[in-house]
Amino acid sequence: VLHLKDEETRQQFDLAFKRFAKQMDVVLPDAAAQPFLADLRLWGKVQHAARNRYHDAGLNLHDAGAKVRKLVDEHIISTGVDPKIPPVDLMDANFKTAVEQIKSPESQASEIESAIKHHITVNLDEDPEYYKSLSLRLRDIIEKTNGKWEQQLELLLHMVGTIEADHKKAADDLGLNPTEYAFYNILMAEVTQLTGDETVSDAVHDEIKTTTRALVAVFEEATQIVDFFSKPDEIKRLKKEIKRAVLDCSFNDKDLVTVLQDRFMELARTKFGQ
Repeated sequence: VLHLKDEETRQQFDLAFKRFAKQMDVVLPDAAAQPFLADLRLWGKVQHAARNRYHDAGLNLHDAGAKVRKLVDEHIISTGVDPKIPPVDLMDANFKTAVEQIKSPESQASEIESAIKHHITVNLDEDPEYYKSLSLRLRDIIEKTNGKWEQQLELLLHMVGTIEADHKKAADDLGLNPTEYAFYNILMAEVTQLTGDETVSDAVHDEIKTTTRALVAVFEEATQIVDFFSKPDEIKRLKKEIKRAVLDCSFNDKDLVTVLQDRFMELARTKFGQ
C-alpha cells in the first residue's frame, strides 16, 4: 500500500486492476479463472486498503461485475475488515488505536499523514488560512523526517492531538469565536501580504480584530434574509459594507478591498449559507 502513496501511481494501479477485474468477471465461474483468483483477491484487498489510507474514493469496484465484487468483499471480510465501514476519522477517539493496529512505523506515519491531509481538505473552506498553515506544518514534518519513521510518527501523533486544541486556543486568546477567527485569519493574512511584513503593530492588530467583529456581526444579520446568497442586490450591499469597513482602516488599499470582498463573501457563504 505504501507504494501507492503517489496519486499517479495509484491511478495506474487502479486502471490495471479494473481492467483485470473486468476480464475476470467475463471468465468467472469458468475453471479457467481458477489460477488467477488469488491475484484477484490480493489486489482487491490492496485497492480497498489504499482507498481507506489515502481517502481516494476513485479506488473502487463500482463498475466491476457482481461476481468479482462478491469474491473481493468476501476475502476482505475474511481478514477481519468490513469493506462497507469507512476508515476511522482523524478526530475519532479510536483513531490512535486504529493506527496502532498497523505493523510498521512507516505505514503508521503514512496512515496519519493521509488522514491529516483528508481532514485539511474537508475543513479547508471553514477556515482557509488556518488549514493552509496546517498543510505547511505537515509538509515541514514530512520533509524533515523523511526516512526517520519513528520520529515522524511521534511528530504526526503530536500534531493530531493539537489540531483542534490549537485552533480553539488561538481564537480564545484573541477573544474571538471560531467564525470570527476564520475571518480574522483572512484579514490578517491579506494585510501582512500587503505590507510585506510578517507581523503588524498593536494598533493595526486592534483594527483587524475590531473590523473582523464588526463585519461578522453584519454578515450574521444580513444573511438572516431567506435565500440571501441568491439575491444580487443584497450581496452588492454586503460588499459595500466590506469596502466601507476596510477603507475606514489604516490599511485602506483599493486592491485589498477587492480581495477581501471576494474572500469574505466566499467564507460568508460557507459560514452562513446553509
